[in-house]
Amino acid sequence: MMIVTFKSKASGDLIYFKDAALRLLQLMGRDNKVPSALYAEDVSAALIALQQGLAAIAEAERVKAEQTKAEQGWDEPADNEQNSKAHISLNTRALPLLEMLQKAHKKQCPVSWE
Repeated sequence: MMIVTFKSKASGDLIYFKDAALRLLQLMGRDNKVPSALYAEDVSAALIALQQGLAAIAEAERVKAEQTKAEQGWDEPADNEQNSKAHISLNTRALPLLEMLQKAHKKQCPVSWE
């Protein structure tokens, strides 16, 4: 399985599996090119796009969970509860990248990935 490493002088390197990295890049408004980079002046727009994309995903997951709960009835334990504990959401995986982008924006540093 391929990995993608995000780098910035504003923080330490971050390593993601390629599938998660590509989804995060898409949410940032970037294409699937690896290696590539953001200029310091583009970091803010990428950060905002990523935050908005993650918020939309979180809302869709919340709605789906409510629908599943309603379909199964309130009393019955959901079969997918164990699965959801094992599943790490993209929002959770994105937290280190969000922090990196925030630091890079603050320090006016570019962000690259390879």
